[in-house]
Amino acid sequence: MKKPIFVMLGLLLLLAAPASQAKVAEIVGVLDISGDWMAESDLSWQAMAISMQGHANRETGNIYLLYPENYKHPGTHAVLDYYRNKRGIKTKPYDSADDLVRAYAQNLKKCVVWDRNMLTTLRLAFTVAGLEDALIISDKELELADELGLEIVADFRDQFTGKTDAEIYEWAIAEYWERCSRDVLFYLGEWCRVPPDNKPGMKPGIGDFGIVQGAFFTDLSTSPADPDEYVLADKLHREMNDYAYMFGWHSYCKDQEAESVTMISRNAMVVAEGLATMPNMSFHRQVPLSKGFRFKQKATYNPNPKVEDKVYIALVQSDGLGIGSWTKPGRGKIPYAWETNMEWIDFAPALLQYYYEQATENDFFIGSLSGPGYLYPKAYPPDKLPGVLQIADDLMARLDLHVLGIMDFSQSNHMVGTVDLPKSVVDAYYENMPHVKGFFNGYDPANTYDCRDGRPLISYNYYVDARLSVDQVVRDFRELARMNPQRPCFLPVHVRENNDVDRMAKTIQKLGDEFEIVNPVEFVIMAGKEPTMTTRFVEYHPDFSGTWVLDRGKSRNVFPQGYNLDIQQQGDLITLSSLAFRRRFVHHRELQNTRTLQIGGPAVTVPEDRPRRMGYLAAWSKEVTWKANWAQDGKTLLLKAIYEAETNQGTTVLSSVSHVTISKDRMTLTITEYRAGREGNEPATVFVFQREL
Repeated sequence: MKKPIFVMLGLLLLLAAPASQAKVAEIVGVLDISGDWMAESDLSWQAMAISMQGHANRETGNIYLLYPENYKHPGTHAVLDYYRNKRGIKTKPYDSADDLVRAYAQNLKKCVVWDRNMLTTLRLAFTVAGLEDALIISDKELELADELGLEIVADFRDQFTGKTDAEIYEWAIAEYWERCSRDVLFYLGEWCRVPPDNKPGMKPGIGDFGIVQGAFFTDLSTSPADPDEYVLADKLHREMNDYAYMFGWHSYCKDQEAESVTMISRNAMVVAEGLATMPNMSFHRQVPLSKGFRFKQKATYNPNPKVEDKVYIALVQSDGLGIGSWTKPGRGKIPYAWETNMEWIDFAPALLQYYYEQATENDFFIGSLSGPGYLYPKAYPPDKLPGVLQIADDLMARLDLHVLGIMDFSQSNHMVGTVDLPKSVVDAYYENMPHVKGFFNGYDPANTYDCRDGRPLISYNYYVDARLSVDQVVRDFRELARMNPQRPCFLPVHVRENNDVDRMAKTIQKLGDEFEIVNPVEFVIMAGKEPTMTTRFVEYHPDFSGTWVLDRGKSRNVFPQGYNLDIQQQGDLITLSSLAFRRRFVHHRELQNTRTLQIGGPAVTVPEDRPRRMGYLAAWSKEVTWKANWAQDGKTLLLKAIYEAETNQGTTVLSSVSHVTISKDRMTLTITEYRAGREGNEPATVFVFQREL
């Protein structure tokens, strides 16, 4: 059942310290946490310090950790300077993690010991730390724990020797899952091996916040190629509350971003942007907004800009605020859009205030990514999508944001599959986000366009890879302009986060007078006034591509011992290569067949693709004429077969219609065949296939 909007918004507020209770200590302890993050060395004390931070910051902001400038999130020093200079926070440095723990561990009574030979046990330790108010230690800190009189509530040393991650997490789920939050799930993936030595390690910067929330920590694979882990990961996601947040990031050693976010979206969850390395969130949640502060952008825009016969470009920096080029050269030189971590307004408002106050009049914040965080709208349950978009619309109104970025890799990317949006998804954005003046779609280039009541949805026309030279980018822009000769022409550009504004300013300077860079709000207003984009949506049909192996136990009335399929689908063309076989016989034991059909196109006649099509009925065909069409639901492929069968009294023309469907997790393909000559609605044959990986 869809939750009322006030309940959905309440889930966000659960993550935050109540505004009336958020507070910072008179003197904040500060520790430089620089180190190698390797399990065999510094990760031991680093993990202990992060866990101490979580405990110390539960009720009051007591501890702030400094990370090196080459860290994934380089701003910890700048933000601390802001807190000191603008917010009057006083600090005291600590020389070691041991000293920090001694200063703040008065209320701790317990500890949990992880096994430095098994990195997965550190994630278990973070779970235990949140549930049991326990300090995380390894064998290196046992003496300190003894000094502090801490009871060991869990000791994972040697407990899981020889066990797989799936076996370890299965045990942990049975032991701890029932007690963990259903509003937040934490993934400590990302860096599973630390460069340059590529030894096992972890950068669990977000761990302090997960301890505060009493969350379950994991890095279970969301790839179907890892079936044992995949099943457990799906269980965790499936049992979370609607619109729950996943903090952290998937493991680069196990699965892909698209697989992770697809599973999250399919289960009506949202990714809280920030990665597993995101630091100090338990502290940020305790810093209240300045008295009288409200989120109002410094950057202003003309609500009625003049539109000329030019090529208009809007530049949008990718991947949020914390890992983009905010601190790199050139910011403020040109109008520039920054994808904003909208969910921070509720659980890290002071951090978001820092960015709003540091912004120049050329820095424009836009909403991201697809919702109140990162999600894939095509994978989201259709009945839950309106609700999550209403949350995003509310956040954008509170943050003075006017443009939203959308991205969906649930059907792969522009290399394989499509990043474009169907009309039903576009409808949902227009209907549920009335505060938005316009939308950008894609990451790499895409091709979905629409405009309604002066509010355009425009896909990115270009993606600025930092490996390309400025001259190459200039040539590409000019080629795009020649490909789109009508003026005005609107070309939104997505800028990879490892670029900087200075480089983009040099690019724009070389383009000439035909081109004009404008801020994102005026860009969408202008495109809404004079839209020259071709309205285009992707036809939303499932992609059955893959290698499929018959599951005889779940199939019915299938006569070949084996009947496997290889399907390749591209747009309206689908090629089905089948292999029917019976292993007992040496002669003629395999029957191979390939047919390429245009969905909605003409019929195609090919040799018979499987023996005993009619089961035990005395009727054999030599060839079959196939025709493919989509059913009215757009999700079921109908394969109509017509064949002339040899019978007792000569021949007769028979027909059947096979309904082809795929499961939500895209792992099971079902072909249900109905024959015209049969009585009732019972299918003649049901083929159930499992995807081969």
